[in-house]
Amino acid sequence: MRKLAIVALCAALGGCGLMAMKQRQEQMAAAIAAKDQGIGACKAQYPDENKDFVARNKCSFEAAKVVRPFATYPDLFDKSWATVAVLAEELDAKKITRAQGELQLAQMNSEIIAEEQRRNLANRSVAAQESAASAAWMASRPVTCNRVGTSTTCY
Repeated sequence: MRKLAIVALCAALGGCGLMAMKQRQEQMAAAIAAKDQGIGACKAQYPDENKDFVARNKCSFEAAKVVRPFATYPDLFDKSWATVAVLAEELDAKKITRAQGELQLAQMNSEIIAEEQRRNLANRSVAAQESAASAAWMASRPVTCNRVGTSTTCY
């Protein structure tokens, strides 16, 4: 009876984790759909011919910030939008041309992607080191085997 209760508890907890993950995926899909709809509305309100870059950026940011809670690295999300805001102000003030703004935006996107890749690689490296350390610790432990009849159990 006790084993059955433990198995039922484990199944329930495992199910909760799966349900939470599914719910998070649904929330993220809804946020992405809302962002896409908002960006579409901004593009309709501020077409490419419109030179009000700051207003267009504010509109796009308001639409995009619904996905921030789902960003792997929210600080990079913030950096991206802050850089775009600066570029929009410089474009509105005619301090830079549109081509210069697009070049700076492409450079910033490359930097953010490189930083994200660096962080992902660092995380994988740490996980690999932890796994190797755990394996080394397990290998260094003494092994004890018990034999009962034809059955051998080692730990």
